[in-house]
Amino acid sequence: MFDPTFLNDGHGNNVNLSTHTSTSSSALLSSVRTERLAREHARRQELAAISLQKHWRGKKDVDRLRVRILEDLEQNLASDEGLSVEKAGRAMVVMLRSQATDSDELARTRRVIGSWCEAGLKEDDGKPRLIQPLVGDPEWGVVLGSLSVKFLRVLEHHPTSPEVPGILSGLEAIVSLRTFDDLPQHAVPDWLDIVQRHGWVDTLVSISKKLIQSSPPKKKHPLLSPVIRLIAAPLLMSRNISGLAPTITALLNQLLTIPNLPGSLPLPALTFISGHLHIFDILVPFASHNPHILSEHGLSDESGKTYFLANLATFGISGQLLSQSGIVGACAWMSVVGVILSGVKEGWGKWVEGIEEDEDVVMAVVEEDSDDDEQGGAAAAPRKPTRPRRAVLPQNIRSKLIHLSTPSHMAVLSQYVLSMPRNAPPTLLEDFSSFCIGLLSASRGTPKWETILDSLVDGRKGLALMKGIWRDGVRGRWDSSEDPSMWNQFSENRNAPALLLLTHLYCHYLLFTPDDEFFSPSHNPFTTDEVLQLAVIWRNLAFWGYMGGVSAPSESGYTSRGRQNKDFKGSEEARSLFTKGVTRVAERNARNKFADPEIWVMNVEMDMKGFVEAAVYEDVELSGLNDTEPEIPDSSLPRWARTRQRYSKRQLAYISPRLGLLNNLPMSIPFETRLQVFQMFIEADKTKIGIDYNSRRQRLPAEIRRDHVAQDGFDGLASAGPALKGRVDITFVDQHGLTEAGIDGGGLYKEFLTMLTKEVFDSNRGLWLVTNQNELYPNPHDFASESFNLSWYRFIGQMLGKAIYDGILVDATFAGFFLAKWLGRQSSLDDLASLDKSLYKGLIILKNDPKPEDMALTFSMTEEDFGVQKQVDLIPGGSDIPVTADNRHEYIQLVCRYKLDKQIAAQSKAFFLGLSDLIDAKWLRMFDQQELQQLIGGEETPIDLKDLRAHCHVDGFPNDTTPTLFWKVVGSFTEEQKRDLLRFVTSCSRPPLLGFSQLYPKFAVKFNGSDMDRLPTASACFNLLKLPGYTNEATLRSKLLQAITSGAGFDMS
Repeated sequence: MFDPTFLNDGHGNNVNLSTHTSTSSSALLSSVRTERLAREHARRQELAAISLQKHWRGKKDVDRLRVRILEDLEQNLASDEGLSVEKAGRAMVVMLRSQATDSDELARTRRVIGSWCEAGLKEDDGKPRLIQPLVGDPEWGVVLGSLSVKFLRVLEHHPTSPEVPGILSGLEAIVSLRTFDDLPQHAVPDWLDIVQRHGWVDTLVSISKKLIQSSPPKKKHPLLSPVIRLIAAPLLMSRNISGLAPTITALLNQLLTIPNLPGSLPLPALTFISGHLHIFDILVPFASHNPHILSEHGLSDESGKTYFLANLATFGISGQLLSQSGIVGACAWMSVVGVILSGVKEGWGKWVEGIEEDEDVVMAVVEEDSDDDEQGGAAAAPRKPTRPRRAVLPQNIRSKLIHLSTPSHMAVLSQYVLSMPRNAPPTLLEDFSSFCIGLLSASRGTPKWETILDSLVDGRKGLALMKGIWRDGVRGRWDSSEDPSMWNQFSENRNAPALLLLTHLYCHYLLFTPDDEFFSPSHNPFTTDEVLQLAVIWRNLAFWGYMGGVSAPSESGYTSRGRQNKDFKGSEEARSLFTKGVTRVAERNARNKFADPEIWVMNVEMDMKGFVEAAVYEDVELSGLNDTEPEIPDSSLPRWARTRQRYSKRQLAYISPRLGLLNNLPMSIPFETRLQVFQMFIEADKTKIGIDYNSRRQRLPAEIRRDHVAQDGFDGLASAGPALKGRVDITFVDQHGLTEAGIDGGGLYKEFLTMLTKEVFDSNRGLWLVTNQNELYPNPHDFASESFNLSWYRFIGQMLGKAIYDGILVDATFAGFFLAKWLGRQSSLDDLASLDKSLYKGLIILKNDPKPEDMALTFSMTEEDFGVQKQVDLIPGGSDIPVTADNRHEYIQLVCRYKLDKQIAAQSKAFFLGLSDLIDAKWLRMFDQQELQQLIGGEETPIDLKDLRAHCHVDGFPNDTTPTLFWKVVGSFTEEQKRDLLRFVTSCSRPPLLGFSQLYPKFAVKFNGSDMDRLPTASACFNLLKLPGYTNEATLRSKLLQAITSGAGFDMS
């Protein structure tokens, strides 16, 4: 049968009868390479083993030699006939080259060192034996230096052992000034060179910390006194400051960073430091010229900075060492403290004040793209980083830090600037400004921030200080601020601190200064021309801050000297500060015109068409980002602060330079351009959500009874929300219940809106009140904040939003402080004058009273609601807190906030919720209060008849007799009569923004028959005046005036 070997069952062995080998040349080379690498690896392992064995044998030999020398020294130093101090010292140098690890050997070593010090302290010929070799042996200074360092390292292991006092005495003998009398001049430099290179101060600081930790409660370790004397030894032995740099550096960023150093030292040590460490004569001036050392070693973290400041404050302010150092020391102090404070993290001031933060995260962070200008809205959305919660700061540290910002200390420093002594360094103003800026930055969010500004601005000295900073540090130094390079190099500009401080001070001054004092030369440090010069500087720098971006946050903070990174642009804080300054001056100007309107517009060449298109594109991109992201779950925020509108002005400045500029510094862009951007925002929004006014499916029908306009509008439209952006079809029902004929092409809705606003804004209805200037604001009484009324406020916000969205002018004027809330801006003291004149006058009296305590006020207010009086605390326990000269500014702010904000908070929030259904908050933030009022109700300018006539459509008249008479009669009208005519025809007494070319439909006059006994009528929904064919001027005047002043409206048509 068949041989199974030849069966193809797949399980047999493969037999290759070919004589050709399968091994390729590449495989052979790879095998050779692998073998070579293996041999190389084995060779390296062998060499490493040999080296390790050699090192180990050497170490064992060193250990044996050290032990043998130790034994020899123990025997010889125990007898009077033993080795000389010099030979024993040289032997110890060899012995201490390696450090013992065995505790028993370390103890024996300390005893030997103690015995050597005891022998060396014995004097021959009036000098200790350990010093005498210096006379004949120049190298002995090097030996002493080496021994000094090695002794300290031995002591560092166990600084409380019994031998330590003797060893410290020996070291003190070495560093004693009288030790080196009559000795070669090289002895001291040799010793200093050795000890500084090997961490003399570092080791002694480590020993000090261990002694402090081992001290019994409420007691000071006695060995701290000699240790402190040794720490200061290099300073006493040499006055060559440049040669003492390592020592001075270590004293600053290691010794002075020990927590509560003055309170941890015995009185002799404390006295020695005060008299011999030269903190404000040498150390602090050295640091001011070498600021990089203020972020190294113990000063590299926030805790070290905090302890450093507390120690400096104790020695300098409490111990009065600062006042003894004169103007030079004060300048160095201000410079150093400014640098340190600029490097602390956010929330430091609250930590020092003992104010607990609600959460660890206090600020959202935005990833900023370096190509932000081109990428538009493609930047990442804000995210929140986590930050470890700080440990509680001990009270003994907090109490020391308070001295930094006391009014008395601030007064001493500011007096230097006011007096400008002849010996003052040229950096005096810069140093003072850096100090104040650092203090303000670190204290942000605490009551201390306000106290600091109050102490600097208060009284005649405050006015003189601002004037002096302007004269000596700002005026004439920023003439080129329109150049973007001024912002790009801002942090390198030596004049920047003075400008920042002046901005802080003057912004604070503006916050509490009423208009009459602002225009009084005796109360304002600047003339109006100087104010405008300053505002222009702010405008220019802020503008480029938004368009060019800000510097990346630095851990070491801002300082004009010693900056480590290469990003020299101004900071976000500086940009925000300049924005606040120019905004406050512009708001002041809006109330009392004193500047050319064009002064706020940035004088720079810019493609406005491209700017508008880019801003709209960025807004669309932001909307797209938000539509794909979940909402922030914060029910306490109005909707305009959430979802697609949740970006704050600060975040917009990061993500989109143009939207950031429009939302933060809108006045720098022409009003016409901003209005164009606003209109394009709305058109882009309509396109995005697909609004088609011709589509019947997108129409929102509403049936309105003419005698129940407000109620029917509320019932039919309040729940529609953002759907109101589409077309609303109004059907009117007359007083007989019959549906009026006609199709709403937009005119009926305008008629409805006009009737609705007239009804809901009637102060007799109770939802709105009027100021002395007949300006509307929400009713502050409790009943207005009930849920039913809040739903009405929301509905009114929706209707007003719809009017703005559709470009319909509403004849309603709102109070400035209420409009400010629309824009998220702070109300001012002067806003209170329009609301409560007597309260405003009382606060002005309080502000200027030299003894406000005599007024017996507390932090509370008495309110009357429907005849019932109640007391409201402005702060917790306010009725028990008296108003004093120190806290009256806070009281004034709280009163204004309560009357202008808190009392109408719920009503305003509901109104804004409705408004935000249609209008994005960032769209409105492009305008100020006056411009926003114009957006709602038209311009408050005289009616331009030429413009009206140029854009008026006249139709149907058989000849031009009546039209000619009409324009002649209207031309003779008073301004009030012209407004009555405009209201009669368009339902709004103010002309539209940018003129009558923007009115839609166009203003029209139509022939309405030849019956001259008839009155003119109007179809305000179509902006149409129906005029009979009058041929007599007197008749036309009489009939037209009767019609427009009769109070009638749509029902006359």
